[in-house]
Amino acid sequence: MPTIEFFGMHREVRDSLEKRIRALLTEEEFREDCVFVTAADSRVLDWKGRSRPFIRVSTRSEQRADRFRKLLQHTCDLEIVRIDFQPMAGSSPDEGQYNG
Repeated sequence: MPTIEFFGMHREVRDSLEKRIRALLTEEEFREDCVFVTAADSRVLDWKGRSRPFIRVSTRSEQRADRFRKLLQHTCDLEIVRIDFQPMAGSSPDEGQYNG
């Protein structure tokens, strides 16, 4: 599941970017696999204290990583991360995925 996370943005900016990204993904066959992670307003500052908001996209697929890069390169700064996902043993996509 490609994960799209927002860093260093206030809610209004984040919501606007999420809508824009969803529109860009409308024709992609993997769109329904995507998850969007939003959290409380956050700040991302560089060494000199300047604001540096960005979007991180994590995916297992090199092809999807390339596609996200092409689709979102004009949206804001991007961090594309290739990951290895390991589902919890004995879980299915319809069950809870937390064993706390």
